[in-house]
Amino acid sequence: MLCYAGQETNMTDLIKNLLEKRGVNTENREEVEKFLKPNWDRDTHNPFHMKDIEKAVDRIKKAIDNNEKIIIYSDYDCDGIPGAVVLHDFFKKIEESKRQKDKLENKKEENKNGEDLSLINKEFNKKATKTNKKEGEELKEFSVNFENYIPHRHNEGYGIHKHAIEKFIKDKATLMITVDLGITNIEEIEYAQENGIDVILTDHHLPILNENKKQVLPSAFAVINTKRNDCDYPEKMLCGCATAWKLAHAFLMKHRIEYGVADGYEKWWLDMVGISTVADMVPLLGENRTLAVYGLQVLRKSKRQGLLKIFTNARIKQQYINETDIGFGIAPRLNAAGRMSDPREAFLALLDNTDSDMCAMRLEKYNNERKKDTGAANESVDFALFENDQVVLVGSEDWSPGILGLIASKIVDRTKKTVFVWGKGEDENIMKGSVRAGSDGANVVQLMSACADTLIHFGGHEQAGGFAIIKDKIKDFEKKLKEEYEKHQKSLAEKKEEKARLENISLEINKEKSFDLALNSQSITESLFREINKLSPFGMANLAPIIKLEGDLKNVRLFGDKKQHIELSVDGVSCIKFSVSEAEKEKLIGQKFWLGFIERDIFKGGLKIRLV
Repeated sequence: MLCYAGQETNMTDLIKNLLEKRGVNTENREEVEKFLKPNWDRDTHNPFHMKDIEKAVDRIKKAIDNNEKIIIYSDYDCDGIPGAVVLHDFFKKIEESKRQKDKLENKKEENKNGEDLSLINKEFNKKATKTNKKEGEELKEFSVNFENYIPHRHNEGYGIHKHAIEKFIKDKATLMITVDLGITNIEEIEYAQENGIDVILTDHHLPILNENKKQVLPSAFAVINTKRNDCDYPEKMLCGCATAWKLAHAFLMKHRIEYGVADGYEKWWLDMVGISTVADMVPLLGENRTLAVYGLQVLRKSKRQGLLKIFTNARIKQQYINETDIGFGIAPRLNAAGRMSDPREAFLALLDNTDSDMCAMRLEKYNNERKKDTGAANESVDFALFENDQVVLVGSEDWSPGILGLIASKIVDRTKKTVFVWGKGEDENIMKGSVRAGSDGANVVQLMSACADTLIHFGGHEQAGGFAIIKDKIKDFEKKLKEEYEKHQKSLAEKKEEKARLENISLEINKEKSFDLALNSQSITESLFREINKLSPFGMANLAPIIKLEGDLKNVRLFGDKKQHIELSVDGVSCIKFSVSEAEKEKLIGQKFWLGFIERDIFKGGLKIRLV
């Protein structure tokens, strides 16, 4: 552990120390380069290494050629919605580029009959007309027949729904592409396939396990999910949006020349991939780190009007946008649409359309409402009720589905336990639920699978998920959950003991200090911030280095409409923490040192410490 308080900082040693903490072999130059300077060609993988992706590309090509009706069916959160935008923009780009390509080829053909070449370039950039004539025949303008469908969080809930499929059948759709969902919708996908709709499933959640612990995959035309056991793709932890982007990339790798899409154009959609990769909290290592780095670069250049309005509302400076801006500024506003109203508002805000500004402004309104409702719900939680429980199940019919995940996360922060939260659903007999894993190592999908007979449906990944349950079954679920949780924890303990035995390591609690650097206020400098920032973007599996700030408390300021936030001045350094309880405030004021990470203060300028 390096200590920099009161002495000159050696930045080379600092980076070496922080890299080694992240498991990087600092003696291996290539490994260090991959972490500090991700390279697109070196550090991303060929999408055709994904199981089923080639057959998916061929099926999309067939649908486009035959003008089949295509449905993009995405989740309503900050992973599914950006993924829906990626596929929307992908199809629109194919449409636009092919029209321009056809028009140029038509003009070249006409030029053989003596047309002035100077007219060709002028016409090339104009909007395509409805008809072009070639050799006396009328040519229809090229188009892709597709539409986006996003289920309503409150009225429909997570996943694929049979009533939606029935609508698609009526509309004569023959291909459905999912984004960030579908891996657990066994019956719904079978129904779609039986009724003439081929399903290309793109998802990153865990498949269902049968009684023999074997994966059960839906009978879709193609299942693109790196978590399926027979998929050899190197990066297993892509988010849903990135998985959908890989499908679009694969299609262009094979067919870009035919449709006239410029080489590398798909990188412009990495703004959406970057948002989702950070917001969905996948590990920011390997290919995910590269996608996040390049995604942030595109975000700094984005021309999406709705997104720029979100930046303004969140007080984000586009040229300096970072992962913290995504996590605390962009993602909450995109998620707020589904939590408080219609998720399509967030989808439309991200598109290049005339309504994007207006939709972005509505997101601001929904986000303020979300904060108000979440605050009220958190205040109503009686933590004493589950103080002695190993796993928490709590709920209220007064809690809307949109805030359940936020409540669950707050309880996890306070208790470190795995939490199941339920609230009102689409009718008085069906409750919706949200799940967050604690620090106990629980796999929430495995827990819900073990309790499947008490649930209507469920889904998610290791650390987060959702479910629906009949109200009268909540007591049965609670009993079953506690039983299965004990078995689950026993199994985890046995696995840990076996691993320790095989590796001949101790099971003693890790006594390493909970911070990376001990500093005083004079050490919080711009050069230190820039050096630490070489390891960004920070997130899951690459947390921002924790600073232990030592000094004298000079001033305390409470702010927020309910004085729920606190700012401490430690020898002139601003230290901020949001949404703290009265007990937390007293503890922070009474401390002799404070833990947090350095970030730029966009309001006052300079640097500040975000307390943890």
